[in-house]
Amino acid sequence: MNTSPGSRVDHYEIVELIGKGGMGEVYRARDTRLPRDAAIKVSAEKFSERFAREAKIIASLNHPNISTLYDVGPDYLVMELVEGPTLADRIKQGPLPLAEASAIARQIADALDCAHEKGVVHRDLKPGNIKIRPDGVVKVLDFGLAKAGGAPAAQPDESPTMTAHQSEAGMILGTAAYMSPEQAKGREVDRRADIWAFGVVFYEMLSGTRLHQGDSAPETIASVLRDDPDFAKIPAQAHRLLKRCLEKDPHQRLRHIGDVMSLLDEAPAGPQSGVIAPLAPAKKNWLWPAVAAGIVLLIIIGVAALAVWLPGRSQTGAGQAVRFEVGPTGKMTFTTGGAMAVSPDGHWMVFPASGEDGVTRFWLRSLDTVEARALPGTETIAQPPPASWSWDSRYVIFTANNKLKKIDIQGGPPQTLADVPGNQNGAAWNRDGVILIGIVPGAGGPLLRVPASGGVAAPATALDKGETGHRWPQFLPDGRHFLYQRVSADPNKMGVYIGSIDAKPEEQSLKRLLASDRQAYYAASPNGGPGHLVFLREGTLMAQPFDPVKMELSGEPTAIAEGVDSFGRATYGLFSVSDTGTLVYRGSAVSRMALTWFDRQGNPGGTLGEPGEYANPAVSPDGARVAVALGPISSRDIWILDVGRGTATRFTFDPARDDHPVWSPDGKSIVFSSDRSGRMNLYIKPADGSGEERLLFKSDEYKTPTSWSKDGRFLLFTSFGPKTDADIWALPMQGEARPISVLQTPFAESMGHLSPDGRWIAYTSLESGMYELYVRPFSPESGAGATGAKWIVSKDTGTYPRWRADGQELFYTASNLQQMAVDIDTSKGFQAGTPRRLFAAPPPVNDVGWDLTPDGKRFLFVAAPGGARTIPFTVVLNWTAALKK
Repeated sequence: MNTSPGSRVDHYEIVELIGKGGMGEVYRARDTRLPRDAAIKVSAEKFSERFAREAKIIASLNHPNISTLYDVGPDYLVMELVEGPTLADRIKQGPLPLAEASAIARQIADALDCAHEKGVVHRDLKPGNIKIRPDGVVKVLDFGLAKAGGAPAAQPDESPTMTAHQSEAGMILGTAAYMSPEQAKGREVDRRADIWAFGVVFYEMLSGTRLHQGDSAPETIASVLRDDPDFAKIPAQAHRLLKRCLEKDPHQRLRHIGDVMSLLDEAPAGPQSGVIAPLAPAKKNWLWPAVAAGIVLLIIIGVAALAVWLPGRSQTGAGQAVRFEVGPTGKMTFTTGGAMAVSPDGHWMVFPASGEDGVTRFWLRSLDTVEARALPGTETIAQPPPASWSWDSRYVIFTANNKLKKIDIQGGPPQTLADVPGNQNGAAWNRDGVILIGIVPGAGGPLLRVPASGGVAAPATALDKGETGHRWPQFLPDGRHFLYQRVSADPNKMGVYIGSIDAKPEEQSLKRLLASDRQAYYAASPNGGPGHLVFLREGTLMAQPFDPVKMELSGEPTAIAEGVDSFGRATYGLFSVSDTGTLVYRGSAVSRMALTWFDRQGNPGGTLGEPGEYANPAVSPDGARVAVALGPISSRDIWILDVGRGTATRFTFDPARDDHPVWSPDGKSIVFSSDRSGRMNLYIKPADGSGEERLLFKSDEYKTPTSWSKDGRFLLFTSFGPKTDADIWALPMQGEARPISVLQTPFAESMGHLSPDGRWIAYTSLESGMYELYVRPFSPESGAGATGAKWIVSKDTGTYPRWRADGQELFYTASNLQQMAVDIDTSKGFQAGTPRRLFAAPPPVNDVGWDLTPDGKRFLFVAAPGGARTIPFTVVLNWTAALKK
């Protein structure tokens, strides 16, 4: 094979050699199809069918700490190209402080845990197979795919490596210095071999020296079988963990990698013998500076995933930015769109999650211990915005049943503070006992002001023309001024503003501080330096210097995290900051999502198109095509995918946002919404792409089309206005296009969907205080739209109604992402059966929509390939240190 620069391996163009070892050679290459850079690993011999089968298994692993396998050739692998040094490179600089080593070890353990759950054993874990990206994210490489057999190499690092599940008797698998005793003896191995290797790698990180050494592979193997660790070289806190990992008898060894980090002991008070002194910062930009003295981080994963950290201690400029992840446990599951709010003192984080009883409530997790517990009495909607904190980190603020409440985190029942018109979209509490609260889109309005001791909620701001809500307040250090978000249909007004509790609502400043469709938070410097405004821009978390006295931004924004998730419907990014240098955010999987088919039992039935950032799929009336929005939310375009052939054709080309496609009943036209004129207005275009887009209806409100009647006469759309929030309208598609009000009440009504016979409209409303699914008669000719009786069809919330083509079944999404079905009988009026659960829908469903085939047998979701995986939270300690690099 020609691997010189400029040559090609299939459609991969070789750029340069970036490494070689016992497995073969690794090249940087350019994928000419996408394009993207990749790593091509060329083997000395062709892969067998056994390796090909295993490659498929490895490709199924979807985890942020596992390098992705892109492609397999006759004698090469195409992998994700991971920038940054290997862990072996880092160890060459000297022993790692316990905090840094623990942060890396936790991510390695998390990757192994994911693989073990799928029955995949790495068998070749070593520092050379672990890379550390510049942002601190660890990637484990070569999962189960290594060189087969061969004579021992000259160096122990290049000794025979192999990963087949069924190896020949006596074959030594793995790299000699890191293989388990049973592996060295050529015996059958399981995941306990990975736990051994994990222990060896962790020991090497802490001590700076290899646990087992020799001048040749046989001598190294002899050390593995004979020698015990010298625990005097490592911190005392790691002794218990390493003893459990490094038991030579696999029957005595720890059995589950998910439990490993919980064995790391807390730091005892007073001086510690055997604790490695921090290293001086290296010049290379990938080497983290030494952790500040006195801070000890204990990363816990699985059921006890967290950290031992002393947030109250001061940190110096030499402190390091340390990242680790916090995932769900066996007792609770994160909610879609749920964000974690870190307390001002950095000791606590609160987040919504579903417990074993299936009820969503707020949970509290400590950063000082391994504690994670539910807060009784905080039961809330299935997908709530995050809770907030009091200024002293003593109380959690949340809303339930249209009441603002607080709960003491040390114990006691919640206390009601005020009646509010909906669920909170951010809240702030200053030292003077003033609480500001924003309200979710369903009851959009100005910020409300509530006494912390309880009382009547009164407006603190006033909506300007075209605005639909004020949200996400945060007090600045003076306690009088506050940041907040103004949500407007006018992109020139949408953004972050500064208000004052000393100003009248209608006198608040209309000078925009920052153009953003998500919230922003002020983060004071824990070292007394300049603070920063932290905000989200197209999935990238940014920090820009901000003076809270002059209330001005300066300098340029700096990226601090990539791929951060957000919840567009509630206009918030999933991130939070403390006053003590702690940042927490939730990653996004949108770029890896795929349009996935599911049957009525929830079994996946293949994907449509390539993975991408999809939203709001719409199946054509004949089921042969799918129209879908694709791309970042601010610049989405409509694409049409052919179900039979799997091809994709771009349908719209405007640089603005094109979204929410709806098919005409004959499949010849598509209506969509676009903000190309500054508002989300309605446009129409022939489905075959032969003509230009035509403006169908324009107004000052934000509009999204939802359903087109089967007779072609009416198009339903939702309009979001400042007075009654979300309302449902019908636009006549014949004659004069003057919209008819269908539902316009003080409550938020949206997602209207017409029955196939055009007699009924199913829609979502907040009339009961939560999103429920209703059905009404539909008679637009009378000028009254939906009139007469109405029926609540859902049970415990309902969104995204869809009718089966014959009108005898209605589908919707309930709380906790349960996909529901209801039998419908309209032979004698309207009768709905009892809702029944079909399957659990893959997250994220409620922010990107779903659809189904006309016969109701197949459902199309935006889902993670290979099955959905809950995205964990990433915690960054002393995050401002990364800005200095």
